[in-house]
Order: sequence, then structure tokens, then C-alpha cells
Amino acid sequence: MTLRCGGGYFATAGRSADLLVFGPGHEHRFSFFDYALKLSSQTSHLVHCIRTIGESLQVSSRSRGGDQEQFWEQQQDRLLYAACVIVKCATGSVTAPVLQEFISTAALAPEQLLSESFRRSLHSQLLEIAFQKEKTAIEQHDFELAADYWPSFYPTLADRTRSSIVAGVTGILHVFNSGIARSLISEGTNVSPDDMFQGKWVIVDMSTAEWGPAGALVAGGWKYLTQRSVLQRATQPGDAINVIWCDEAAGRVTSFDSTYLAECRSHLGCMVYLTQSLPSFYAAFKGDAAEHLTHALVANFGHTVVHAVDPVTAEWAAKKLGRRLQTFYGGSSGPSGDMAEELFGTPRFTGSFSESCELVLQENAFLNGLRTGGPLSKGICDGYVLKSGEPFSTGENYLRVPFKQG
Repeated sequence: MTLRCGGGYFATAGRSADLLVFGPGHEHRFSFFDYALKLSSQTSHLVHCIRTIGESLQVSSRSRGGDQEQFWEQQQDRLLYAACVIVKCATGSVTAPVLQEFISTAALAPEQLLSESFRRSLHSQLLEIAFQKEKTAIEQHDFELAADYWPSFYPTLADRTRSSIVAGVTGILHVFNSGIARSLISEGTNVSPDDMFQGKWVIVDMSTAEWGPAGALVAGGWKYLTQRSVLQRATQPGDAINVIWCDEAAGRVTSFDSTYLAECRSHLGCMVYLTQSLPSFYAAFKGDAAEHLTHALVANFGHTVVHAVDPVTAEWAAKKLGRRLQTFYGGSSGPSGDMAEELFGTPRFTGSFSESCELVLQENAFLNGLRTGGPLSKGICDGYVLKSGEPFSTGENYLRVPFKQG
């Protein structure tokens, strides 16, 4: 396990203690909600945290865009906010188990509010405790909005509307609360992104192929909370640079990634995405805006390494380098003349040239002639490194580079 997670490299460097492996079979724990509230005590931040981490579970199904989807997202955010306000006010913190039980024990009809069984429910008890707690002016305002939502608005929703809203929220909370995920991210904290700022390395060893939704949620939560933590750093010269590595990145992408990439440089943050092709992001985002969302994301990467790829990705890579003015030369020979012209060498060749703006690298450069590793290529993979802005020492914004596997 340790060797698979890169422990051999750390042992060779004498830095085994700097490698922290997070996942089943390891002692590390990281309470997502506690850390989110540490970054910001605002309930809206916690709601955004839950929703963004939840995107990791919905990569294969979300469509993005459209008035109908925006409506459901807004209603789910409203429910989450109203729940988080009450739970936080009553208990001083927010945990996924309590949050889920609070929502599941809410009254579904006005007449239930007067029943004895509802009065004994966790939902009713937390509402009462939150009502009794001393609050700041802002907390009092938020409490009044949330307290009005649960007895006045929530029970009057149409059954189908309410069930659709709740299904979206509890679908996320279910993964937080079930199996290995619950013990890893809801039961205390002994490791967090703060450790990376002290020179530690954290490897989240939970692939979705092996752990399914739990793996997606844990990896997505680590990525998002690290991003938020980096953006809140006030860095000084000599501070550790934070680099987030995401393999199979199309399965890890969230709506916050573009924001992070646009701002992380000034906070000594960096992110490396590895993926098979550009269309894999189209499939992840889906919907009419899939290509626009993908291009908005990849435009924020300063360097791009392109190996042998598909035609769609090759076309994008060629366009990324742009075009430049190129001169083309040509000529032709006229028909043979009489004997005098042959003897005295009268020229029959006519030269010509033309100028045109052409791609700096044609698409074919990314499709053919690149080694792809393995025994036949002696473990060598060729690729083009594309750089935005200032060119390389060659004067070009690209370099063809061999990479050794292993």
C-alpha cells in the first residue's frame, strides 16, 4: 500500500514522515464540516461547501445550465441553509449525521406540528434549543428566516416538489453518513490541508473504481477544502507552494475549479489536471454549455502537456498556439522555345510567393509521430509542452519533449 502510494520515493529521500496517506486502513481523519466552519463561520459558506463537494458525486449525471435545474439547485440550497442555521445555532457545530436527521424528522404537513411524536423528534428539539440560545443580531435574523421556513413553508410544499428537493440534498448527505466515508470525514480531525502548508504531502488513496461514490466524495472534499484554504492564505516569501494533483481529472472537476485556477497563483497555489482528452470534460459537464465550461476551465492553465491525442483535442491544442504569418514560395516553367532561346539560355522559370496566416503547429503534430511509451518505445512518451504568454528560450510557445515512464 505504501509503495503504491509513493512511499518508496519518500523513504529514499529520507522523508517518510512527510507522507500522509488518507483512506481506509489508515489512522488519519478529517472532519469536512468542522474545517469548513473553521475557514468561515458563515452558514452560506458551509452550504456552498456541501454543494460543491456533492458535485463530485454527480459528474456523470449533471447537465449544467437551464432554468429548471437552476430552480432545483436554488431550492436545495435554501433547504440546506435553513437546516444548517438551526443545527449550528442549537449545537454550536454542524455534522452530516445530525443534519440528515434534522431534515428527515421535519414535519411534512401542518397538522404534524401539533403531534406529540413531532415534539419528541430531533427536529423539534433543535428548533427549541436554537430558539432559547443567545444570538447576535445577524444570527437572530438568520434564525428567524430558518425558523419560518420549517413550520411555515416546508410543510406546505407539494409532495412531489418537496421530495425532489429533499432527494437532491439527502443523496449527498447519505454518502457523507454511510460506510467508510462517515468514519473518515465525520469523526474528528488529525490531518487537514494545514499540514501541507507545513511541508507535508497528503495522498487521498480512494479511487472511485474501488470505492465508488465514497471515493469520489472524499477526494472531492479534500480538493475543494484545500482550494478554499489556499485562497485564504496570506503568503510570505519562503512559504510552501501547494500543488493539487488530480488524476482522471474529468471525474474530479467541479464548478469551483475555474475560480481557483484564476486566483491561486497569488496565494502560492497550483493545480495539475491529468485527463485522457478534452471530450472527457464535455461528458462530465454535459448540457448545452459543456464546451464553454470546459474551455473556460482549461484556459486558466498556464502550461499544457499534450501527448498523442484524439482529433478534437488535437484541434484545440493547435488553436491554443494560434496562427502566424507564413510565406510560401512557388514557381513554374514555361514551354520550350526555339533553338536560339535554348542556346542563349533565355529563362523560362517564373517565381512566385504568397503570405498567409497559418497555425503555428498543425493538428497532425499531435496525432502522428509521437512515441506512446511501453517496451517498443523503451518507456518514452513524446509530448508537446504549450505555454501561454512568454515564449520558451527557443522563441516559440511550445517545446517537443520526451518523457520517461516509471
